[in-house]
Amino acid sequence: MLFIVVDDLGWKDTGCYGSTFYETPNVDRLAATGMRFTDAYSANPLCCPTRSSIMTGCYPVRTGFTAASGHVAGEHKHQESTSASPDQRAAGPSSINYLPPEYYTLGEAMKDAGYATAFLGKWHMGHPPYTPENNGFDFVVGGRAHPGPPGLDGTRKFFPPWDKTGTLPENPPSDLHIDDYLGTRAVEFINGHKDEPFFMCFWLYDVHAPFQSKPEYVEKWKKRADPDNPQHCPTMAAMVEVMDDNVGRVLDALEANGIEDDTIVIFTSDNGGNMYDVADETTPTNNEPLRSGKGNNYEGGVRIPLIVRWPGQTEPGSVNHSVISTVDHYPSILEMTGQGLRPDDHKDGVSYVSALESKPFDRGPTICDFTHFVPATMNVPNTWIRSGDWKLLKFWFDGADQQTRYELYNLKDDIGETKDLTAQYPEKVQAMAAVLDSYYKTTGSLQPNPNKAYNGRTVGVWSATGQGRVFAKDGALVMKAAQPQFDVRTRVTPSLVNSAWIEFDARSEKSNIIRVQWTSHGAPEFGAPERNADKTLSNDWKTFRVKMDFPSRIKDVRFVLSNAGDAAELRNVRLLTPDGSLITPYEFY
Repeated sequence: MLFIVVDDLGWKDTGCYGSTFYETPNVDRLAATGMRFTDAYSANPLCCPTRSSIMTGCYPVRTGFTAASGHVAGEHKHQESTSASPDQRAAGPSSINYLPPEYYTLGEAMKDAGYATAFLGKWHMGHPPYTPENNGFDFVVGGRAHPGPPGLDGTRKFFPPWDKTGTLPENPPSDLHIDDYLGTRAVEFINGHKDEPFFMCFWLYDVHAPFQSKPEYVEKWKKRADPDNPQHCPTMAAMVEVMDDNVGRVLDALEANGIEDDTIVIFTSDNGGNMYDVADETTPTNNEPLRSGKGNNYEGGVRIPLIVRWPGQTEPGSVNHSVISTVDHYPSILEMTGQGLRPDDHKDGVSYVSALESKPFDRGPTICDFTHFVPATMNVPNTWIRSGDWKLLKFWFDGADQQTRYELYNLKDDIGETKDLTAQYPEKVQAMAAVLDSYYKTTGSLQPNPNKAYNGRTVGVWSATGQGRVFAKDGALVMKAAQPQFDVRTRVTPSLVNSAWIEFDARSEKSNIIRVQWTSHGAPEFGAPERNADKTLSNDWKTFRVKMDFPSRIKDVRFVLSNAGDAAELRNVRLLTPDGSLITPYEFY
């Protein structure tokens, strides 16, 4: 059994899933010899929780491992909260930062079944003793708390040196890529265990930040990048190529050892593609037609690639539209390898073996809980449930008066989640919400609470400062100043560094001026002339675009009305990367 997980690989980041920029011949040949799933999901839009869901067969909301905190030192508790930053309407529970030892993991199950077990690559589920070795894996390369590739040194080409983990070289050659090293060690393991059953987790560090790759690959992709293609980041293309190279190496090793027809291969990701960072002046990838990306609970953050090759069972080159969650791998692997299921362990997982056999499969309602406020990705505490083609998002206490609000989408007709159907189908909203509420009740999973510190003056993720009114009207933000220098501001900004654009539509019946200002971590105060732009409004909607330059990473953005009595309406406010790619669109509600 070979289980490949690529870090941060988006649903459309391979050729077989529709990318017209990235090239993945090895992943594509795996898809041509196996079954490709169109509707597979990570149990969370971030890495640690999804990885824990694979190992436990339990949703992160059940285990309490709900945030990307596996690299944080100490032992954090999963507990309710009633207070958060004043611009947040809900306060979500805190997350643990390790894989609790009381869970009987997939690794332990496979070891106890007689398999030689190996873990190579990114673990990110706690510092020692919360390691792969204590979860059933005997051969470990990497497998520590690193959130991304360990080690970063500007004097070297990429990734090395690696720190003192005990499972990686301390001072490898400067031109050795860590995933190439993992590939070499994986091939060695396959060669040495070809005559016995083995279970290998080959969990690559690519394509996670930092965004760097082999220089010769980057240069090659710079020549091929087309700015009109939504995916056009040369560095990401190079990272994808390194990933694909090493997938090819392990697949070739299976064939060379004559065990290709006796080895089940699973290929997947831990969350959607990254669209909140910047590399080569654009977003690292683009998840179109999906909405948003990693760290956000819309489809772009959680719909992931999944390819399974089960020789003699999966139809080569087949495509399956069954809904699959990462919690389902545990029971599926047990069943594929002839073991009995363990429903008391993989409590949320459902075996998808019938889907692999091209038989009807319906896992029932699928849940994904992400109740953290994440400024970089504009995620506000929410949980979704999918049933059939329908997806309901529950935004906890996120209405204007801290009432819970919902969004309903038919993904068959609207994969991009652009048409909220809650008003048209209130009975479906009620029924799906009841199933979701029942899950929390029966499992005792912790829920968000209304934020007692909420300022009561936030529209979407923009908060008013000073005397005046702000409210949403027909999708626009309305500002009415009762004092000079009244403003609305947001700290919900992505990882833009040094420069960006802000684009917005605005109008005012009073034809007054609106001022745009911004701060960064290198210049945290508003008001500097070089971080300030005035725009004169009229009674008609007009589109404005402002170049923002700043030292370090962007921090806050605000719109200011200079005089008492001034008013303005804003809509279609969006942040763009230096090359003009959309990175953050704001909504007002």
